[in-house]
Amino acid sequence: MSRAALAAAVREGRLTPRQLVDSALRRIEAANPSLNAVVALRADEALAEADDHPRTGALAGLPLLVKDLARTVGMPTTFGSHLYADAAPDSVDDIFVARLKAAGAIVVGKSNTPAFGHTAYTDNQVFGATRNPWNTTRSPGGSSGGSAAALAAGLVPLATTSDGGGSVRIPAALCGLVGYKATAGAIGRGAVPRWLEFSSMGCTASTVEDVLLEAHAVLGAARGDLMSLPRQAVDLEPKLPSHLVACRTLRAAVDDVIGEAFDDACARLAAETGLELTIVEEATTPAAGKSWFVMATAELAQSLVDVRDRWPEFEPTLRQMVEIGASVETFDYVAAARQRWTECARADELLGDFGVLLTPTVNAVAWVPEGPLPTRAGGIDDSWVAVNTSDFNFTGHPALSVPLGRDDAGVPFGLQIVAPRCREGLAFGLAQVWERLAPWPEVADGYEPFGPD
Repeated sequence: MSRAALAAAVREGRLTPRQLVDSALRRIEAANPSLNAVVALRADEALAEADDHPRTGALAGLPLLVKDLARTVGMPTTFGSHLYADAAPDSVDDIFVARLKAAGAIVVGKSNTPAFGHTAYTDNQVFGATRNPWNTTRSPGGSSGGSAAALAAGLVPLATTSDGGGSVRIPAALCGLVGYKATAGAIGRGAVPRWLEFSSMGCTASTVEDVLLEAHAVLGAARGDLMSLPRQAVDLEPKLPSHLVACRTLRAAVDDVIGEAFDDACARLAAETGLELTIVEEATTPAAGKSWFVMATAELAQSLVDVRDRWPEFEPTLRQMVEIGASVETFDYVAAARQRWTECARADELLGDFGVLLTPTVNAVAWVPEGPLPTRAGGIDDSWVAVNTSDFNFTGHPALSVPLGRDDAGVPFGLQIVAPRCREGLAFGLAQVWERLAPWPEVADGYEPFGPD
C-alpha cells in the first residue's frame, strides 16, 4: 500500500497505528540482522504513542526511522561516530523530524549512516556496515544507506534522508527507490549543518507519489536557517518540462551497462513526451566537483575542530577529509565559493526556465558495503568517477533519482533528473512519465511491501 493509502486507512479506522508499528518492529527484527540498516529502536515508546495516536495527519500512524545524523527526542544521536557512541538522549527534535511527527508519523528507531555522513557507503566504527537488500554483498550507498536499505526491504514506510553531496540520490539509485534532493533552502534546517550551504534534507520512497506526500509535509522555511525559502517559493506540482537535455556523465566515463540504459531511457522519454532532446558532452565543468570538495572538506573539518585531538582515531576516509579540509586556505575557499556562481549560471542557462537535465545518478556499478568508492568506470581510472551528484548541491538545483536498471550483481542504478531552481515539479512530472514507461518493483526481491502483517 502507498503511504497515502496506509495513512487514509488509519484516519478512517480500517487500520490502527499499533498494527503498523507492530508490523515495523517485527519486520526489523526479522530482516535487520542481515542488513544492519537499523541501529536503535524505541519499541515500547512507539507502541505507547501508537495507542494514544489521534489518527490524524497526512502521515497518520506511519512508522518512521530517523537517520542517525538528526536529533530525535528520547534517543541519542551518534552521527555514526565512536566519539558520540555514549551520547545522552536528545531533548528536542530536528525540524524535519518534528514536521513528520506533526503530520502523524511515529518514530520507531534510528537508521545507520557513515560517520558524520562523510561518504557514499554506509559503514562506521560504532555499528558496522549496512548491506543492500538487493544483494547483501553490495552497499546501499551513503550516507542515507540505512534509511534506503530499510525502505527497499519494506521494514518501514518512512525513513529520513539527507544530502550534502548525493546522500539521498546515491542510496535511492542503489536501492531501486525515488530520491529527492530539494532546491537549496526549500526544506528549512533546524540546526547548523556541517556543510553550511550544501546540506539538504530529502525524501525517499518507492514511488513518486510517496515522495511527493513526504515533501509536502516537510517543505518550508525554518527560523535560524538563513538560506531557507518560504513554502510558496517552491513549486512541487508535477508537470512536463519544455525540453530535455541529456549528459551521459559529468565525470570521465560511465560503465557500459549504465550508459546503455541511460541512452535508451533518454530516447524513450523523448519519444513518449514529444519533447526536444539535446545531448551535451558537458553539463558542469570539472571545477564544480572539485570546488565542492574544497568547501565541503573545509566546513566538515571546522565543524569538528573541538575534537581535533581525536582526528587520528577516525576511519581513514574521514581522517583524510578533515586533514585536507584543515589545510584549505581562505583564498582557496573563497575562490571555490566564487566558482559556485559560475556553475549555477551555467546550469541555469542550460535548463532555461522550464527544461530538465538528465544524467545517470552513478557512473559505476555497485560497490562493497565497507567501501571504498570505485575509482574506475567505463574502463577509465579517475578518483572522481563514481557519482554525478555533488554538482547540484554546489549549484543548489533540485534533483531526483529514479530507478533506471540493474547491474550484473542485481543491484539497481538510477536516472538523475535535474530541474531549474524552485521548479521541482518539472522533475517530478518527468519522473511520473518514466514511472509509467518503466515500472519498478516496490521493494527488493525477496521482501514484501510494507503493510500490516
